[in-house]
Amino acid sequence: MQDKDLDIVVQSTRGTKAFSFPKQTKISEVTSAAVRAFEFAPGDRFELALASNPGDVLQPERPLVSYHVTDGTTFILTSIGGGV
Repeated sequence: MQDKDLDIVVQSTRGTKAFSFPKQTKISEVTSAAVRAFEFAPGDRFELALASNPGDVLQPERPLVSYHVTDGTTFILTSIGGGV
């Protein structure tokens, strides 16, 4: 059984992609995976927020489960600035 994995959706300016992560995956790891999947520049900085509350940025060190995320939850990936 894979009930420890969450199937989520991440939206960005480059579209929408589905991902599957273990519940204990940190937000920073989800963000990094999404940045790679959408082929954004690795030097840029990004934030992740729940689509249901896009103004509330998720803390990178917290795991998905700490936000009570369920299968099908949608996240918004936002660029917060580029590297030098």
